[in-house]
Amino acid sequence: MFDDKAFMRAKFQPRTAEVSVPGLAAFFPEETTPVWTVRNMTGDELAKSMEATARQKDMDTLIKALANQSAQIDEIRASLGIGDDVAVELAKRLEQLVMASVDPVIDKPLAVKLAENYPIEFYQLTNKIIELTGLGADLKK
Repeated sequence: MFDDKAFMRAKFQPRTAEVSVPGLAAFFPEETTPVWTVRNMTGDELAKSMEATARQKDMDTLIKALANQSAQIDEIRASLGIGDDVAVELAKRLEQLVMASVDPVIDKPLAVKLAENYPIEFYQLTNKIIELTGLGADLKK
């Protein structure tokens, strides 16, 4: 039988994992192991990542309203990883990597550049985030 009282008293912390990213070694200090630390997502973060496509369309509309030249619009879209040509799965994973990267902490343009240039590492990191999310948070000792 589930002990709801014990569950409510429990303290939790993010579940983390280090992911080896040897392909990115050139971007880590020499003599260090290229490792990227990620964590599980919360329920709210998971929902937000699943809504990434809708937010992407809203942002695209806003960019079109603010920018006055098509080159400027395309540049802004590319830097944010948004637009009609961005796959739904990619938009979701970009959000997940930004939210759940512990070390390094990253922003959306960095996630976009990583996905474009190192897609295998990008998917390894987001797969680990999804795996950790499925396992849930760790109990604090």
